[in-house]
Amino acid sequence: MIASALLAGCGGEAIFVADPVTRIDVLASHARGMENIAFHKGSAYIGMSNSTTEGTAVVRTGLPVTAASQWNTVALGNCGLGAFNDMAPQRAPTLRPLGDTLWMFQPWYEAPGAQEHALCALNQAGTSFAPQDQSLRACYEQWCYTLWMDELKMVGTRLYSNAGAGPNLFVSDNKAASWRVLLGQFDSMTCYHQSFHIVGTRLLVGGECPLDDAFIRAYQLSADGSRLESQAELPVDVPDLENRNIQFIDSIDGTQRVFAGVEGGLLRSDDGGRSFKFVIRHPIEGGNMYPYVTSFLSLKNKPNVIVVGGFDKANARPYLAWSANGGDNWTNLSAMLPGYNRGAGDTGLSGQVTSLVEDPQGRILLTLNEDATAKGKLIQLTLGKP
Repeated sequence: MIASALLAGCGGEAIFVADPVTRIDVLASHARGMENIAFHKGSAYIGMSNSTTEGTAVVRTGLPVTAASQWNTVALGNCGLGAFNDMAPQRAPTLRPLGDTLWMFQPWYEAPGAQEHALCALNQAGTSFAPQDQSLRACYEQWCYTLWMDELKMVGTRLYSNAGAGPNLFVSDNKAASWRVLLGQFDSMTCYHQSFHIVGTRLLVGGECPLDDAFIRAYQLSADGSRLESQAELPVDVPDLENRNIQFIDSIDGTQRVFAGVEGGLLRSDDGGRSFKFVIRHPIEGGNMYPYVTSFLSLKNKPNVIVVGGFDKANARPYLAWSANGGDNWTNLSAMLPGYNRGAGDTGLSGQVTSLVEDPQGRILLTLNEDATAKGKLIQLTLGKP
């Protein structure tokens, strides 16, 4: 272990402090899956998946989060999803603190005898969630349905969502009271939901549509971000993606550096999304691992320190890695995670890092499911030397 010297406040006496060692500490566990952790108005919130006997849940505790924290259930009201069964799939709510609101979005399904909701918001008192998806109702002849999203972002005061899936991208100027179509149409589309991100006035979208045909595209937004200047695509230099579906697009604040997680790797752009290159790349066939990179974190005061997570499809295990130099080199931390080491021949689990976040205290927290949607854990990650 290498020691580094720090100068004391008086007398010039040196105090030797050992460099930290990378470690993980489990702060909370539950039989159900944890979708993500979010922070809002002095509290931490975790979205919990449903099970065969219980519906979805959101739990809350005060800050800072510790292993001794007491978590309390937040009322979901009409926004809760019931237990899953052969007629309704297993699902979990995702939480996004945007502006002064904590939003919750989740897959919508036409459940027999129940009106589900795809988008909800925490009330001002912080006691319960209320539906905010009336403007996402679409109808075809006599059948009406709700367009659901798997991402919601805010730029300025505007909300953007990929509701309806496929090539869709909507914008709202009034906190989801109404939506306008930027790309696609106001309907439920085939293909996965596309990922999206805005860098300045450049809109980046990425996905896989048609199936096995992955893409990253760019469009010019108006100066105020309210509309597209044109439906024509801007040029983007992207390596051959084959069928590597885009998992997310994100950027480091105040820079032109953009990252896109894909099946089997991670792309980086250093020019605001005009060109990309692989900084993590595993072969589609024949490799010893194939991580789906689904989560991304760049530390606020150390933007070159990057943590990514997801799951290794080749080995049905969780995936976690970090870089100290902006993505040029990576250290794989996956073997440290719960659910990684299993008995010989045990391939029944499919662990996944479901979210990564820096808490208000500057610590790295992640949520992980040892099984695909169960055995959730909240973990604090302390980084040492790469």
